[in-house]
Amino acid sequence: MIYTQHRQGIKWIEMIVSILIIGTLDYMFNLSILKWTIDPLIFYILLFSLRYGLLGAFASFLFTMIYHLSSLAWAGEDVLLFVYDRGELSWIILHFLVAISCGMFSTSFQERYLSLRLRHEEVAEENERLRDTLEKLRVAQEAMRNKVLESNHTLTNIYRIGTELDQSVADIVRDKLLQILQDSFDAKEIAIYHVDASRRTLRLHIRFGDKELLPQTMFIDPEQGIYQRMFQKQAIAIRTIDETDVPLLIAPIRYDGRIQEVVVIQSIAFERLTNYEMHVMQLIVDWTGSRIEKAMLMEWIETRHELIEGTRIFKREHFEEKVKYQEYRREHYGQPYSLVQLDIRNTPFSLIELELILRQSMREIDLIGFDENTEHLQFLLPGTPQEHANRFLERIKAVYVQKGGSVQ
Repeated sequence: MIYTQHRQGIKWIEMIVSILIIGTLDYMFNLSILKWTIDPLIFYILLFSLRYGLLGAFASFLFTMIYHLSSLAWAGEDVLLFVYDRGELSWIILHFLVAISCGMFSTSFQERYLSLRLRHEEVAEENERLRDTLEKLRVAQEAMRNKVLESNHTLTNIYRIGTELDQSVADIVRDKLLQILQDSFDAKEIAIYHVDASRRTLRLHIRFGDKELLPQTMFIDPEQGIYQRMFQKQAIAIRTIDETDVPLLIAPIRYDGRIQEVVVIQSIAFERLTNYEMHVMQLIVDWTGSRIEKAMLMEWIETRHELIEGTRIFKREHFEEKVKYQEYRREHYGQPYSLVQLDIRNTPFSLIELELILRQSMREIDLIGFDENTEHLQFLLPGTPQEHANRFLERIKAVYVQKGGSVQ
């Protein structure tokens, strides 16, 4: 450890006070130190040259010169003649050489010490950063180990989820998805909505929760807020702190090359809102989209014989099977459905023309059946309570009459 003094004033005070003390003692006790064989002032120069480097060397040499000249003047001798005195001049040269050599040595040593100290501090800081990094790594490894051991999303569980979603009926895939999100992510107040072609209306597919929080129809603005982020990134979007009157989380279900459906979650456990959990949820939702697409293709292949040729209108007996399935969903999942019919006796249109006219006012998930005996079109509206079904029927009748049909 080297003594350092960063305040310049203290340095000057030390040197001035020291030379004054030497002078006072010399005067009070009549020591005549300038006539000693070994000049005590050389130790003064050594002290401050080694203590403060070149600054101390020049200052201490200057003060000893002043003291020397002052002593000669006080003794009544000619101050200028001492320059021609070889003895006096040799002592002055010796003082100067001692001051310069000791000052240079001290300065060099202090610079070396400062360099080593700075290097030591850098190494100490680097070691501290390494210790912090190692501690963070240890904590991360411990957290990862716990996550792997305790996570619901082990490979076995993900495989189980994948097999559960691999169904041959699209509605069953949707039911399974909501059950998985409830069980694996503690999601509540959750529903799946169909996205219409304009991207401005969401119509209910299936709902697990309060109808006030998850209404039958949601009108949205795809150009701003949480919905804009979802459509732009084609990924899960979470509500920000400044957004109101929007769901907590929405997740897109993609098939046929675009977002066809949306999972809406109004409540979820806070600890589930991590990047890891959201990544797993996105994988599940993406897999759901592929399973729905596959199920719809299988349904189309299996039900082609159940449709009236050239249309997507079900024959009566097969339409009744669809109604039974919706009844099953209502009993087991509490999902409403409605059934209305339109009398088309004496209609001027063929069934193909009727479907083209009426489909424009229907959701893609709504089904049509035809009873040849009564000549009635029957409409199955999944997820629609009866109070909304009456308005649907009035809208269908209005379109039918507008195109030239007559209601019996």
